[in-house]
Amino acid sequence: MTEVAVIGVGFHPWGKFPDKTFVDLGVVAAMNALKDANMEWKDIPAAVASEYVWGGTDGFNAGPALAGRLGETGIPITNIFNMCASATSVVRSAYHVVASGERDICLAVGLDVSPKGFFGFMGTPNPQDTDYLRWRMIGATNPGYWAMECRKRMEKYGTTAHHLAMAKVACSKHGALNPNALFRKEYTEEEVLASPMVCDPLHLYEICATRDGAAAAILCRADKAKKYNGKPIIIAGVGLGSSLYGDPTMRLGLLSAPAGEMAPLLSESYMSARMAYELAGIGPEDVDFVEVPDNSSWHYLQYLETMGFCGPGEADRLLDEGQTLIGGKLPVCPGGGASSFGEALSAQGILQMCGIVEQLRGQAGPRQVEGAKVGMGQTYGQLGNSASIILKV
Repeated sequence: MTEVAVIGVGFHPWGKFPDKTFVDLGVVAAMNALKDANMEWKDIPAAVASEYVWGGTDGFNAGPALAGRLGETGIPITNIFNMCASATSVVRSAYHVVASGERDICLAVGLDVSPKGFFGFMGTPNPQDTDYLRWRMIGATNPGYWAMECRKRMEKYGTTAHHLAMAKVACSKHGALNPNALFRKEYTEEEVLASPMVCDPLHLYEICATRDGAAAAILCRADKAKKYNGKPIIIAGVGLGSSLYGDPTMRLGLLSAPAGEMAPLLSESYMSARMAYELAGIGPEDVDFVEVPDNSSWHYLQYLETMGFCGPGEADRLLDEGQTLIGGKLPVCPGGGASSFGEALSAQGILQMCGIVEQLRGQAGPRQVEGAKVGMGQTYGQLGNSASIILKV
């Protein structure tokens, strides 16, 4: 397949914008990506967008809704929804548009205007909808599931409240240096542990907020990329995975997990990462920094293990040794992660990508990972789906 490069990235700042629509945010992100690539909208021959599930008909048709504002040019537009893995899945689809030779260029856009507070069910009051049932039957919020997994981890590997707090501290150190982060305060362990308990053992500051945001990336054939941008970044690998039978993970929307452990925890993440590594022809040891889906402190620790950066239960040690900080062996979320931005569900993966591109261009300022040549990002979605991307210079 044709080698594919990223020639432009851009985003609308993360926050709460009650007077803006998802299209408003998406237009800003797309225009910023076009500016970064030295292009105009008329130069885009194809696009892929995430669906905005709280936006009704226009939300499910977000790409054409966006084109209606930018200009209706008759290009093919695809809409994708893979829960929180949507944005990275959008990039994967755009990658295949270019790599297959169908188009030389493709725009990828993720956008979201999140509801207030922790996510509720997104469907209708339908007994066939497991997401509705978990809310209606047992009031199971997303942090409730994460807390159960976190307790299992604490029992199995000896993870402590200290480790959970320090995951937040680590992200906040990076976020405090990022002018684009929404939350730029550097927290202490004591402050994190003093924040209200949400779902034992997870405190408020150990769970990311929900926020509005949009991000975009422009992909191009690598052999034509320098026409638009002097330093294109190569997409080395993309991956998409679903769960394996026997995975012991307590999944959002489900009310039980398998009794026996017959597959890796978060097996969708394992499969997604493995696919990306195989396509890139590298292993986790070749990655210089990583953006994990740090929706909570449990996620921060667990995904390092599931993605292959260390063995089961070893992420605690990496954190204790400072290896996940900038300057350490494997900087984790050098932009501050969802902990410092909040999560805009259908846009988060492309925001990760913006940060990875910034690092690989050497433009991250005081957050720069010295000598970074390979960066990786991953997002995961409800009911067992995960998307990964590996970028390189």
